Amino acid sequence: MKPVQFKVPAPQDKSIYIQEDVLDKFYPYMHRHEEYQLIWIKEGIGQLLLDDNVHEFQPGDIFLLGTNQAHVFKSFIAGVSVRSVSLFFSPKGALATMSTMPELRNLLDFVHKCQRGFKVPPKHQGQVCYYIEILQKSDFLDQLVNFFYLLKSLSKVFAELEPLSGVQLAKREISKPFRIEKLCKFLEEHFKEDISLDEIAEKANLTPHAFCRYFKNCTGKTFVAYLNELRIREACKLLGLGRHDSISLIAYDAGFNSITNFNRVFRSILGISPKIYVRNYRNYLYD
Repeated sequence: MKPVQFKVPAPQDKSIYIQEDVLDKFYPYMHRHEEYQLIWIKEGIGQLLLDDNVHEFQPGDIFLLGTNQAHVFKSFIAGVSVRSVSLFFSPKGALATMSTMPELRNLLDFVHKCQRGFKVPPKHQGQVCYYIEILQKSDFLDQLVNFFYLLKSLSKVFAELEPLSGVQLAKREISKPFRIEKLCKFLEEHFKEDISLDEIAEKANLTPHAFCRYFKNCTGKTFVAYLNELRIREACKLLGLGRHDSISLIAYDAGFNSITNFNRVFRSILGISPKIYVRNYRNYLYD
């Protein structure tokens, strides 16, 4: 199902927009919007389907959803109301002036690094909730200033944040040379092929041993783990489309040469089997 392009009803006279929802259930359709969304789940238990991953949520959880990330929240308990507070903002809108202010440029860089979203680690939820509550109570200039404090608080724990969707380079890679970007682009374009360690190491002009050490240092993942995540991401997209006759065909189309290996890697990354993923995906979209 193609995600609905959603228009956030934000007022024209505000750089950021906060809304608190108390509803019977979350918006039921897979959708996306240009704005970032920081959402605090105050009541509700269920799962978040976002791009190619599924994440459980419970009261107290806080997620940042990146710009145009397809997502939908589904509750486990029917008949029980849900409650959330969402903060919407877009660096391309009124906040674009941040890029021209040296004091705020680091905050804008932090936002751009979080395109794949993240879940706030439990030990930092209390502090983030505190800032969100302050934002709810403030207005105009005070609200904007407090928003910057919120971003500053989140940016301090950047190293602890894990992307919600897809594969992302480790935070320390950002300052690395162009070579790792070129290698990762090659993998993005050829992950369906049988890429050997010797082949990719040769492209990097390194020995296999040196390449493994370099790649792990730049991405935080081994070459095999990184390649497997690219392939599983593709498999999730194909499973969601539902155009294949069997899971084994999807496994091969995603770059795996063995259905057994595919099932093992899929379960190790997502924690569930491909069959259960398909069942859950359909339930989340159509329940």
